[in-house]
Amino acid sequence: MDGTRIGVVIFKDEIQQFNHIFENHKSYAISNGQVQQSNQDYFNAHPLMELVLKKYTTVKEIGETINVDSTIVYNFMKFPDIDSTIHNRKAIDVCGIVIKVKDKKKTHTARGATKYVREITLMDNECHSVIVSLWEDMATNEGGELQEIAAENPVISLAQVTARKYQGELQLQTTMASIMQIYPTNDEVLQAWLAQINDPLKIQALAMKERIKKANKVTLHEIIHNRFLLSEDEYYFFKATVNKVENKSYIWYDSCTKCNSAISKNGDTMACRKCNIEPSETTPRYRLLLNVTQENERALITIFEEAAMLYVGCPVNEYLMSVEKEENDSKYFRGLSLQRGMEFQFLIALNKKATIVNGQLNVVAEAIEKIQLENQKPAKHVDKIVQRKKIKTIQDEDEILMGTSKAKNSNTTTKRRQTKKNINCDENVYISSDDDETIQQLFKKIKKKSDSTYGSKDVQFIQVKKEKS
Repeated sequence: MDGTRIGVVIFKDEIQQFNHIFENHKSYAISNGQVQQSNQDYFNAHPLMELVLKKYTTVKEIGETINVDSTIVYNFMKFPDIDSTIHNRKAIDVCGIVIKVKDKKKTHTARGATKYVREITLMDNECHSVIVSLWEDMATNEGGELQEIAAENPVISLAQVTARKYQGELQLQTTMASIMQIYPTNDEVLQAWLAQINDPLKIQALAMKERIKKANKVTLHEIIHNRFLLSEDEYYFFKATVNKVENKSYIWYDSCTKCNSAISKNGDTMACRKCNIEPSETTPRYRLLLNVTQENERALITIFEEAAMLYVGCPVNEYLMSVEKEENDSKYFRGLSLQRGMEFQFLIALNKKATIVNGQLNVVAEAIEKIQLENQKPAKHVDKIVQRKKIKTIQDEDEILMGTSKAKNSNTTTKRRQTKKNINCDENVYISSDDDETIQQLFKKIKKKSDSTYGSKDVQFIQVKKEKS
């Protein structure tokens, strides 16, 4: 077997005759078929010819097992070179790491036909990424398998796919002649690179950075006041400063496993209004609402899944485990406050879902990137400071120091307690928070610990200072 591929065509009159004969991964002997020139209006497995089955054609399954994976011959194209194939509609082969798998959905063609499609995102070992639309059976079969192992970031090979531009972004799509291999044996380079990174968050960050780099840069002022000059068929990115996470205490939702829509609950009953079903199980998904500004302009940015995972710092299931007992015990929950004042780049599409209400842009960001300025520390946001003559350090994984008090007793008493407790003196300790609820909880912890050590009359709270580490 030399890996040569040819398409088998069955026309209307013979479809019933050969229906249910062919199965995946089985071998057949075909005789009395008709070889003809392939129709150049379609994408074919062979560039010149195809095999047509007629009424007199015989098909017989043979016992020989053929390892298809070892027989396929690829001619892989580098991601940066794909753009050159758009105008000549040339089918190409690609290989990449799967970094995102979306759910399968129905779509309607220009002729009114209903088809299934699923989007996946591939990245090569140079951090270039491309979206691939899997159509029909491949969306269901291979796409379903990819969704189950998406967390592994599998390497796949795709043969006979075509390129197009959508909203100014390069995309690939499968054809009837397309073939997919999951974990192919012929690309050790990608697999070795993936094993070297071994960090899903880093992979996502690299892919998003590359997508943002390809988009058009705009300002919030241009979007809000001159949107009519911008195209709905392009991706844009802008820089903005995060002021607040609007839904800090509920950054996730229970979603339908079929359509990702939020599930409505009424007692023990769950319902998906979009699918009109009562799901037996749900999937937690991120949804963060970021209040951001750029100079005098405001925007409310919604981020889901991969973008939200980058912002929070972990997958949603890990986040839920971290806040199971108490939110402030979670370093990820505290991190939502610590990123206040940080500058990010946001990748958006100015489609119908992007609205401007009362001078504020409301939009979904598909990718984010934190801006790291050289030799510059994050801006500090200071609200209050707690001072105390004697200090006991309370440390967590992030080494955040919390709580101080100031004693009013005599120097003798102070020295005795200092010797007994081995406590440092005259220090200002910073509490990281952006909301009164967190501050009040920290006050209670400090007050309780101070009362048990010094007595409530010895404690004086002055202010609370908040800083970003």
